[in-house]
Amino acid sequence: MLSPPVLTTDGSGGAIIVWEDYAGNIYAQRVAANGSPMWTTGGVLIFNGSGPLVVSDGASGAIIVWEDTRNGAFPDIYAQRVGANGTAIWTANGVPICNTGKDVGSFEVALDDLGGAIITWQDERGSSVDIYAQRVGADGSVMWTANGVPICTESMGDFSPQLASDGLGGAIITWEDGRLPTHGIYAQKVAANGSMMWQVNGVPICTAGAYPLLPEVTTDGWGGGIVTWVDERSPGSSHIYAQRINATGHIGVATLLQNYAATFSDAGIALTWTLSEIDKDAEFFVERSTVSTGPFIELPLSTLTRNGLSFSFIDKTWEPNTSYWYQVGYSIGSERKALFESGPVATPTVPLTLYQNIPNPFNPSTEIRYYLPEKCSVTLKIYDVNGALVANLLEGYGDKGTHAVSWDGRDRNGRQMSSGVYFYRLKAGKTQISKKMVLAR
Repeated sequence: MLSPPVLTTDGSGGAIIVWEDYAGNIYAQRVAANGSPMWTTGGVLIFNGSGPLVVSDGASGAIIVWEDTRNGAFPDIYAQRVGANGTAIWTANGVPICNTGKDVGSFEVALDDLGGAIITWQDERGSSVDIYAQRVGADGSVMWTANGVPICTESMGDFSPQLASDGLGGAIITWEDGRLPTHGIYAQKVAANGSMMWQVNGVPICTAGAYPLLPEVTTDGWGGGIVTWVDERSPGSSHIYAQRINATGHIGVATLLQNYAATFSDAGIALTWTLSEIDKDAEFFVERSTVSTGPFIELPLSTLTRNGLSFSFIDKTWEPNTSYWYQVGYSIGSERKALFESGPVATPTVPLTLYQNIPNPFNPSTEIRYYLPEKCSVTLKIYDVNGALVANLLEGYGDKGTHAVSWDGRDRNGRQMSSGVYFYRLKAGKTQISKKMVLAR
């Protein structure tokens, strides 16, 4: 045996084990939870190659990646998916991941959470050692540019790539980076479509002027990652350091944050947080997106409230059957710092809805919100307790979504109405809904 065996779960209490024999062949075997082999005695032949890696395919099978020299002196990278019964699912002898005829090495693989995998490696096709990556779909189709997309092509050499799935079909990749003036650890996020999400050639994780080595990465569960490495910044000894990078490529989370929460209620999506301290000149910002990778749009802060060092923000502009991610931070002058990222916060499916007016009782005006599940004709009218029409606030067609209309307490002729109970009635299509409100002069 020329390389140590590797294994992954089969999702059913057993495992799939992959190894290379003395003849340079790669084999795989599935072992049941009781320890009995489930495939051909001696294992299933994958191909002649070396250095195999394996990840579960999430369906009791596995995706196996290896390098071989079938095309010449320099190794290429290939992959094969093996089904739960031990049969090869993709192209015979494997799908070519990278076969440029140039030297490659240090490849790593992670499941893309969609039945396929993402492979990264160090690549010498250019004038220096660079980092490339490729995604292969559940059906064996290559998803990105042939022979991979460049993750980092800095001129001084990049080594030892590692990766972790971001849970959205993409990955976070980290590596040792030789760019001047200091050797460092860098990271890049690649989206499901192969595009780079962070700055060109990666975000610096550690450039402390020492010699950081052997990075590893895992997801933080929110579209970002946590990177750890061996660090020799202390003379004569090595230590382990770690750093978190969020979904947008920013380092760390402010340590003054004590706690936070993001919850949905009828009033809207509430973001609450508590700090240990805050600069008197600090100003908050809240950004929202419907995907963890952005883009994030900044929201107005009209509903932000403060009680000591506890803060609350209500997002009233949500849409039903949607998941939202939020980023909350603060700025002092031109410097913006992240506090936390939430999400996803899921909103329910909502039928035609007429919300209670806010404020209620009111003086001099109030806001009436309603939700239309589809585009339709709509009217909104105000009546007194005797059923007489007071005001016609809206008449026409409305698009699907949440809408708001204000009433200033005046009738159709512009006269101020007296204190009392009034009714507002929404008619959308053939459906009518009424609610009561109180005007208090």
